Amino acid sequence: MQSSIVQKVLVVLTVISEAQKPLTFSEIVTKCALNKSTVHRLLAICIEENMVRFDPQSKAYFLGPRVFDLVKNAYSGFDIQAIALDEMVSLLDRFGANVTLGIPSGLEVVYLRILEAPHSLGGVQRPGMREPVHCSASGKALLAFLPEKVALSKLSDHEFTQFTPRTITNAADFLSCLSRVRDQGFATNDREEYEHFLGISAPIFNYVGEAIAVLNIWSVYPQHSIKDLIGWSDELMQSADRVTDLIGGVKPSEPIH
Repeated sequence: MQSSIVQKVLVVLTVISEAQKPLTFSEIVTKCALNKSTVHRLLAICIEENMVRFDPQSKAYFLGPRVFDLVKNAYSGFDIQAIALDEMVSLLDRFGANVTLGIPSGLEVVYLRILEAPHSLGGVQRPGMREPVHCSASGKALLAFLPEKVALSKLSDHEFTQFTPRTITNAADFLSCLSRVRDQGFATNDREEYEHFLGISAPIFNYVGEAIAVLNIWSVYPQHSIKDLIGWSDELMQSADRVTDLIGGVKPSEPIH
């Protein structure tokens, strides 16, 4: 049956993609638990369709360019705003606080979509607004899952402008904060840019475990405290995880170095 062939092709592609090193034909046969003639036929199909390439020198098989084209096309084609909307509405309905979707832009966060709470909670944000990474929950959530050397490089010329007495004003303290964000899975902003704004953010990851967007819940003090918002963090992280799943993303599984 055609479906059986598709399943076997997926087995072969999965084995090649998960290998720690390029595999020879014999190694693929062993890992696939299929007979040699079947693997030979499946590899021939994959090579013809550019899903796999063969290196004659090493006699090993690699994923082909068409696999990477499919991934690239999928990521360039999706609309993160549309995909995240249901989760944003769910968070708004559950907590009655403002919900935003942000993406990185240099060392700022740009907010693509904003769902305002039914009752005014202070200043109104608008799509396109920006915040510095060092004083926003969203910025911390986006930077926390970068390798430390990459984060240090990005922050080398960053100006840690102090907006309130709670603003982080140096790279060492900021990196320490990012470590805590990684441990807990979400970031907080307790009136670090404005005296009355506070928020929590959780990252959305792409297929290589990079944080490419954040879901954020924000409110105002004293209507809510940061303790109130932290109490909502499990639901926020679950929503961010569901968006990650919808775009084929994965959460980082290894420590960031």
